[in-house]
Amino acid sequence: MTRASDTAKLLGAGATILDGTTISTADNTTQLTLTSTDADAAVGPVLGFNRNSASAADNDLLGRLSFIGKNDADEDVDYGIIRYKITDASNGTEDSDIAIRSMVAGTSTNRISVTSAETVFNEDSKDLDFRVESDINSSAFKMDGANGNIFLNTDTDSSALITAYHHAGKAAGIAFQNSSSGVGTATGFEISMAGTGVAGLIGYVWNYENGDIRFATNNTERMRILANGGLCINRTDQANSERLAIIGNSSSQCMSLTSPITGAYDMVNLINGNGQVGRIGTSGSASQFVTSSDYRLKENVSYSFDATSRLKQLKPARFNFIADADNTLVDGFIAHEVSSIVPEAISGKKDAMAVETRYTEDDVETQGDNPIKSVGDIKTYSSTVIDPQGIDQSKLVPLLTKTILELEARITALES
Repeated sequence: MTRASDTAKLLGAGATILDGTTISTADNTTQLTLTSTDADAAVGPVLGFNRNSASAADNDLLGRLSFIGKNDADEDVDYGIIRYKITDASNGTEDSDIAIRSMVAGTSTNRISVTSAETVFNEDSKDLDFRVESDINSSAFKMDGANGNIFLNTDTDSSALITAYHHAGKAAGIAFQNSSSGVGTATGFEISMAGTGVAGLIGYVWNYENGDIRFATNNTERMRILANGGLCINRTDQANSERLAIIGNSSSQCMSLTSPITGAYDMVNLINGNGQVGRIGTSGSASQFVTSSDYRLKENVSYSFDATSRLKQLKPARFNFIADADNTLVDGFIAHEVSSIVPEAISGKKDAMAVETRYTEDDVETQGDNPIKSVGDIKTYSSTVIDPQGIDQSKLVPLLTKTILELEARITALES
């Protein structure tokens, strides 16, 4: 038997071995040791693999380390391989890649590939997990090879596409769901936040059944974006398919709008297809509820009409609202009794019922090249919930003013 040290002594420094050499021992001692005694800052010792080809070309293999062992059938197996390859041999743009392979279920499998463009783990698409440990967590990062799911600080919620928790108790974190099971009842995403410990859920954002998006604090839902685009604050549904539905509470306003100045300022602009048609503003210590009234928007203007006769058709009444438990009497009008006299003061229709459902893009009536219905069209009405008429009593002011003028003219005529 010839040891490496003996071989080096026999060949001398700088010697070249021109044929394959095997260094063998019958025990577990080190077969080859490279030693450098230099005291400078250069690299040493160095193990070089030189593919000294006179016609280097792309895809030339530069070298391979093979870790060979027997299987139980006394066969030699490459259990592990590290291989380098030239991918671009062009002068000035040289590229290479490295592959690390190991045996998986009897097949040599590419575990890591490092190329000039990327680093790839598990390029052969095997059912192999990728896991990174931290000082306190065995799965600080984990990619499940079976289903592609990603876990941060957890590895137990396999129903989520991406799940992240800041501790094993899972009271807080993030979960992107891809099935109806898993975190809560969310099938889109959930972002949860917890305080100290795992007992109380402080807040969360989640998508429910791929439709609503919900926002919560103190484990109580505060806001919801509905699948149809409606926004609900402190409520979970719309009353009349409105885009914004807000419910206040007993201790604060439903909504507060604050002007940045004390002078005239438009807080809310009301706009339709014709442009701005009204606004709500502040000025000094007062508020303004303004509707458009510019003369350039009007035609067929007449100052000669009989207001008194129309006014006498109005039927002011005293009543209480059914919902008022105290039966407090108030002065006002019945909407449908005004509609034929001052129609612009009344909204809604007499005896109308609330909209129950509207057509959506999933209904066959809205599909195809010639749909018979549009998304948002009324589909059914409720049989129990009314759609009440309303009145804008400020629209009665012109009629009242004209009547006063007519009465003034009569009084003046009688006095003359």
